[in-house]
Amino acid sequence: MRSAYALLSDPPFTGYQAVLTGIVRAVLPAERSDFPVTPAQVEARLLRLFELERDPRFLALQKTLVIFEQTDLFAELAPVDAELTARDARERGLDAAALMAALRRQDRELADAFARSLGDGAPRFSTLRLEEQRAYLDLWRRSGFLLKQQFYASARALVMISAYSMEAVWPAIGYDGPLLPRRRT
Repeated sequence: MRSAYALLSDPPFTGYQAVLTGIVRAVLPAERSDFPVTPAQVEARLLRLFELERDPRFLALQKTLVIFEQTDLFAELAPVDAELTARDARERGLDAAALMAALRRQDRELADAFARSLGDGAPRFSTLRLEEQRAYLDLWRRSGFLLKQQFYASARALVMISAYSMEAVWPAIGYDGPLLPRRRT
């Protein structure tokens, strides 16, 4: 029911902001003293570059962020039709039932190991410690489901684009800036 609610609604920014904040922290090495920007600066940049609330193309991302918050739902999320389409399962003659069973089993094993590592920890991503947030985000990268892997890659890319497009970060990564000067109008 919790995942159905997220999929059927247009979540307000307050419904996923803490998750976005956690993802920014989990992706970047901002806890290092030599990292030149704060997660808050990167999050602000991300929200300027990608208008999550205004651009309807980001509605699916908003909904996924709400679902992502519920760590105990990881193994329950099995986007069957979308997964079969992404894999061209029918066209390639794959046994859809066996494929989905294997993917579910893989994600269940990942989820169980993560839950054991938390002990009695919080099931919400935004309340996890930084190391736990990184481990949970990594579950999505390691998932058997392509759509979960794509969410991981997309969320990470949004953060990386936002952070590494900030001039304050360029010296830290050895980037001298654009070869061509910017036009000022």
